[in-house]
Amino acid sequence: MQIKRAFLVSILVVGIVLSAAVFVGFQEYKDTLYEHEQRGVDHAAEHVGSALETQLSSLRRTVSIAATNPEVADHGSAAQRRALSAFVERSEFSGVSVIAANGTMTNIVSNVSEERRDALVGSDFGDRTYHQRAMNGTTYVSDPVAADSGNHIITVSTPIHRDGRIVGTMNAAFHLSEREFFETVATTLEDGQRLELYARDGTPIYTTGPDGSPEFERDVTVQGTGWTVSVQEGPESVQSTIRTVTFVQAGSIAAVLGILAAFGWRLYRLSIAQLSRLLSGFRRLEDGQYGTEIELHGSEEWREVEVGFNRLSEAIAASRAEQMARQRELQRERDRFEALFQGVPEPVVDVEITDESTILRDANEAFETTFGHAVEAVAGEDINDLIVPDDAGAADEAETIDGEAAAGEQITRQVRREARDGVREFLFRSAPIDAEGDVSRQFGVYVDITDRNAYEDRLREQRDNLDTLNQVLRHDIRNDLQLVTAYADLLAELCEQRDGESDGEERAYLEKISDSAAHAVELTETARNMADVMLTDETERRPMRLRTALESELEGIRSEVDALIVTDGTIPDVTVSANEILGSVFRNLLTNAVQHNDEDVPEVRVSATVDEASGVVRVRVADNGPGIPDDRKEQIFGKGEKGLQSGGTGLGLYLVQTLVDTYGGDVWVEDRAGEDDPNGADDAPGGAVFVVELPLAE
Repeated sequence: MQIKRAFLVSILVVGIVLSAAVFVGFQEYKDTLYEHEQRGVDHAAEHVGSALETQLSSLRRTVSIAATNPEVADHGSAAQRRALSAFVERSEFSGVSVIAANGTMTNIVSNVSEERRDALVGSDFGDRTYHQRAMNGTTYVSDPVAADSGNHIITVSTPIHRDGRIVGTMNAAFHLSEREFFETVATTLEDGQRLELYARDGTPIYTTGPDGSPEFERDVTVQGTGWTVSVQEGPESVQSTIRTVTFVQAGSIAAVLGILAAFGWRLYRLSIAQLSRLLSGFRRLEDGQYGTEIELHGSEEWREVEVGFNRLSEAIAASRAEQMARQRELQRERDRFEALFQGVPEPVVDVEITDESTILRDANEAFETTFGHAVEAVAGEDINDLIVPDDAGAADEAETIDGEAAAGEQITRQVRREARDGVREFLFRSAPIDAEGDVSRQFGVYVDITDRNAYEDRLREQRDNLDTLNQVLRHDIRNDLQLVTAYADLLAELCEQRDGESDGEERAYLEKISDSAAHAVELTETARNMADVMLTDETERRPMRLRTALESELEGIRSEVDALIVTDGTIPDVTVSANEILGSVFRNLLTNAVQHNDEDVPEVRVSATVDEASGVVRVRVADNGPGIPDDRKEQIFGKGEKGLQSGGTGLGLYLVQTLVDTYGGDVWVEDRAGEDDPNGADDAPGGAVFVVELPLAE
């Protein structure tokens, strides 16, 4: 159950949050312990470094003061030796020497033998770092050097001044004794801390304290010497405390989880289990198990809920039984109504005629499909406002029908009504629901006869078109036959009166006879295509390959006329919605472009492009002829007039227009001027461009 899962999740979340809080608290305490120990190590390292710096500063001061004695500057003299001896006796230094500015040792007091002393005095020590640093004017402490005794020796060098200039250096040797030098600074370390001292080059100088892997460590650099003081401490100092904290932490978390478990179990027994039984009872009611009973335990309040639920369940069961009886009766009524309305495939309405309007009370699904009005949305409205077209004639007709129906008449009439897809024509029939009683309630049936009427109109139009074709054929064929007859007469006269003239003129007449005959054949072909179009149903369209139809006509026109026929680009290999006489569109456009051209060499350029977004292909036929004035671009197709009085140039373009309309496309004329010149020159060839737009086949 959802409530059980929610309860368990809640307990679990609370347990996790509290445990996490305890855990984080103890972790913070552990981190604090580590930080405290680290601060102790940091303090010890800084203290040791400071103590060493203090001792070394004291050594530097001692040597610097001794170097101010004028006798020290008296190189090689007995006074200088006495001064150096006195310095060794009074100080902690084990020996001292003087090196002149030129690097020659002039005197030395140390525990070396006289032979060794004689060898050192006069030797060149100018390359020693401590001498060079002191000659630069600073008191310098050298890196420790291991002695035979195991101790390390440092040399403190300071400049010797006389009359404002440096005349040499005083160099005192000091033994870094563990007891005398380092133990004084190591006494500040706490138990468990380890001290390591390294020279500037990393050489170990002094080490004290326990070995082991350090948990805490701090390095400090002694100023003036570059020595490194490293104080380390192992984890033993905090492990005992950490173990105690960990045990307390685990015990606290266990206690929190135990308390939550006990509290959750009791809450579940007292409330969640009872609530689950109550919800289970409601679910059985939802499933139709009316009259179901539940049993709850626990407090008095839960027992009152049990009694109330069981009473409610019994009341619902009784109400449901009564409701089912009413529903069965209503269902019989609905079935009878549905049989009347839904069994009719045509729109059927139930209306109430009042003095002011005709109210729609009900309608079948066919009404919703045909007129686009949901019955639930328009019930109660005037049906004339919904489906009667917005013009005076239709409104008057609807008012007349309502009056006749209100008088008890049964109506059968052809009407126009506003359907989902526009105004359509219907055969309307109506009759009173109660034939012997109140006639204000009427049934109305609308039979859609739009397509039938359109078909009848199409038949009439085809007959008219065929009549037009008959007139045009008679007219044009009669003219051509008159030409044939006239030239035949001339030819006959020439034959009778032959007086040595050349055969060229005779051949010219014969050619004109041939042209006229060919024209007559072309007219018959055009007339046949027009007849096919007029008698073809628009539903007979099918996918046709554009490239095949267009290239076939291009090959034909190239073989028949003396003209330049050019294809710009590649004809798209697409299919269009047309029929088998698609080629007639292109043949008539190509023929028109050549015949009505006033250039010595007619030029016709053909191109085609596909517009995927609009789902069409556009074929352009451009010529270099005289062009077409704007006021004739519409008339040239014979639009609006299909008889002999048409403003067009002949049957060819009219056939193009008719075929393209049949295919659901469009055709128009544009000016060609300048469109073929890639440089946009002003003297580019003019002419006309016939554009045919055809829909792509699905």
